[in-house]
Amino acid sequence: MKALFCAARTALALSMMAAILPAGPAAAEEPLLIWSPTKVSPYSYRLRTGARAPAGNPVSAGVEFSLTASSTGRIRDTRDNARLWAEMRGQGRSGAERSVVAGYNPVTGRVSANAGVTHRWMASRSVDVVLAPSLSADTTMRRGTRGTVRVTQKAQLHALATGTAFAAAGTAVSGERGIGAEMSVEQRLFHCLDLSASVRRQEAGLTGALRARLRVTW
Repeated sequence: MKALFCAARTALALSMMAAILPAGPAAAEEPLLIWSPTKVSPYSYRLRTGARAPAGNPVSAGVEFSLTASSTGRIRDTRDNARLWAEMRGQGRSGAERSVVAGYNPVTGRVSANAGVTHRWMASRSVDVVLAPSLSADTTMRRGTRGTVRVTQKAQLHALATGTAFAAAGTAVSGERGIGAEMSVEQRLFHCLDLSASVRRQEAGLTGALRARLRVTW
């Protein structure tokens, strides 16, 4: 716990330095200090703090705190109530969006990383085609576990006029037989509300799900 508080103080100090030091014209549009509280769901909140590198550098880092409660108000224990994070996002010459994200929980020793590329094409004026392969890894160093590696390929047809998306994804996980497949339909109702219906096949079973995702930022 002491290591977490030390890391939090360090990230906060770096954030304040980044906010005080002068930035170039390109950084004027986006503040260097990151302070992003978000209501993920009715009982789940997340606070991301940190700093962005100046002069248009796509690197940022900081500390993230998460809090999840039940409907009765009881605080739930999640894998990452607090963690250090770092990410780098950019765009290649072909226009593909690239991202690398890493996280470390000094209390539990959990390390996670994700790398992905998003390719987008205009099939027509009203329909976009999106391909998004990604690779993620997760392990807990203190327990000596091998961890998990996950490879995902997702394809999506996005109707721009209606905000409707049809998606298909396949996922291979280390230590598991077969490849999981998922088909889904997603609909954006408002700027902060998305609804989705999906059918997932894993091993010999089929699982259906309805999800609503609400994003509130203040």
